[in-house]
Amino acid sequence: MFSLLKSLARAGADLDAHRNRYIINCNVFALIVIATSLPYPFIYLYLKVDIDPLLLSGSVVFLFSYSMVIFLNFLRVHTLAKLLFFATAVCQLFGICLVFGNESGLHQFFYAAFVGVFFVVDRHQKILLFPALLTLAAEYLLIQYINAYIDPIARLSPDTARTLNYISSGAVFTLLGAQCLHFYWSSLRGEIDLETARHQSDKLLLNILPETIADELKRNGTVEPVEHDLVTVVFTDFVGFTASSETRNPSDLLRQLDDCFSAFDAIIEKYNLEKLKTIGDAYMFAGGVPVDLKDNAARCVMAAKEIIAFVDSRRTEDPRFWQIRIGVHTGRLVAGVIGRKKFIYDVWGDTVNTASRLEAAGEPGKINTSTETYKLIKDKFSCLYRGEIAVKGKGPLAMYFVD
Repeated sequence: MFSLLKSLARAGADLDAHRNRYIINCNVFALIVIATSLPYPFIYLYLKVDIDPLLLSGSVVFLFSYSMVIFLNFLRVHTLAKLLFFATAVCQLFGICLVFGNESGLHQFFYAAFVGVFFVVDRHQKILLFPALLTLAAEYLLIQYINAYIDPIARLSPDTARTLNYISSGAVFTLLGAQCLHFYWSSLRGEIDLETARHQSDKLLLNILPETIADELKRNGTVEPVEHDLVTVVFTDFVGFTASSETRNPSDLLRQLDDCFSAFDAIIEKYNLEKLKTIGDAYMFAGGVPVDLKDNAARCVMAAKEIIAFVDSRRTEDPRFWQIRIGVHTGRLVAGVIGRKKFIYDVWGDTVNTASRLEAAGEPGKINTSTETYKLIKDKFSCLYRGEIAVKGKGPLAMYFVD
């Protein structure tokens, strides 16, 4: 039974989240009105209300119309469904109030109908909102005027009128309560879904940008470039990757590359460093951005040593596996986010270019550093001076291998 009601409530709700909520509201309210209206013919019979059976049979027509509302939503004719819902409610309210008068308390259903309009008309149909409210208000005033001067069609004894009034009051409170409860749970689910979506969005953003940069971007819509005085930049590049890509299965190649980069991610996270980007088989990270880190050079070298150890372990399993070169340089640079789409946190400056040149001038399985980095790590690591080596675009540079 519950699954059937759930299916009826969601009939035709396959659009965006906003419109789906109002379609479901329309279906649920139609079901609530049907459930509220069904007992009334039996109540009239039980109370022995003096009424023409032909008028009583009108309830069947209204119940059929409310059922058609759900069917029209199922057919995706949503605007017509809501118009039918509104027209049926207007006719039903006018009819029962004209037949039974104010003493029956049936005019109280106008209150539930007035509130229900806000739950059924979505923002794409807002042109219907004020006409619907004005029509209900005008009809309510007209009924009050008619009942003030014309006797109701059905003759009710004082006791019957009082009982019917009690029942109507209870039904209206039930209807309003059901409307509000449905709205409450829908809003609660919406808030939970929104919070979940926000959490997923934040998580995705933090996979792309550092936390402080992501916060600034969300807060201001832009990220101001920041100059950093002491940042260590690391470039890694696989030796033999290009050659193996010509002979190996592309899927296997990418899977192995993903395994390596995932391991690198874990290593730099361990040392509180910042992954910047990957370009093909090259992996770039830095220490000291976006937050200053005094021992960033040592942390970067420790991470680089672990990366080499990881690659060596893979080569132990498979001698054909790639080797890796690593270049490290420390200096000043500018970091930030540029552009408006596909954001990336990046760094610019001669420090970046030098680190890239050091990687290219290195050897497989070695960490090649500049003098600037060497001065910061020489007390923690044993280093081998390589001499001055000519570098494209920069001339001779003093280089050191980290043992």
